[in-house]
Amino acid sequence: MEAGIAAKIMVYLRLSLAIISLIAVYLMFKFPTVEAGLRINAVLSITNPLILLLINLVGVTGLAGKVPLSKLVMILLGAVFIVIGTSK
Repeated sequence: MEAGIAAKIMVYLRLSLAIISLIAVYLMFKFPTVEAGLRINAVLSITNPLILLLINLVGVTGLAGKVPLSKLVMILLGAVFIVIGTSK
C-alpha cells in the first residue's frame, strides 16, 4: 500500500473514532443514568481498541516496503500488547 493512501486511511479511521466518541457523549447527555452510561462505555470499550488496531495495521502495511518484516511484527505485537494491557 502506498504511504500517502495509508496515511489518508489512518486519518479517516481516526476521524471515525472521534465521531463515535462524540456520539457516545451525546447519548450520555441524552440518557443521564448510570445504566445507560455503562452500556455506552461497554460499546466504546469494544469499538475503540478494534479501530485503533486497524489504524496500526494500516500504518504497518504502509511501511511494509520500507521496514524489515521482523520489525513490522514487533510493531504489531506492541499494538496488540497495548490493547491487552489496557483492557479491563
